Parts: sequence; C-alpha cells; structure tokens
Amino acid sequence: MKKALQHLRSTSARATIGVALATASCFANAAGEASGPDLSALTSGISMGSTSTAILAVALALATVYGTLRGAKIVLSVIKG
Repeated sequence: MKKALQHLRSTSARATIGVALATASCFANAAGEASGPDLSALTSGISMGSTSTAILAVALALATVYGTLRGAKIVLSVIKG
C-alpha cells in the first residue's frame, strides 16, 4: 500500500509539473505574439451580416425540428395514456 501511494505521489507530481510547464509555454507564446498575423486580406471579403443571418437561420431550423419532435413525443405519451 505504501509503495502504491508513493507511486501515486510521484506520478501526480510529474503530471503537475508537466501541466505547469505546458501552461507556462502557452502563456509565453501568447505574450510573444501579441500582434498576431494580419488576416485582413482574408476577412475583408466576408460580410458578417449575411453570415450571422445564415447562422441564425440554421439555429432556428434546428430549434424547430427539436420542438416538433418534443411535441410529437408529448402527443404520443398522451395517446398511450
């Protein structure tokens, strides 16, 4: 039991150190590239008005399907009794 507990502690310590190093390297990379690449050439041709309209239309269609299925389940449960 003592050996298993020591193994668990060492594994936990290694995992903690690994997570800390990975997090530190991510933050260091994010701080180094604060300006980031210039993507204005790619994003200038996209109209966000039409894009958001399309996203909302898809969400409304999915909500309609979900509502229809839920209503059908309720009606069938009432019919079953």
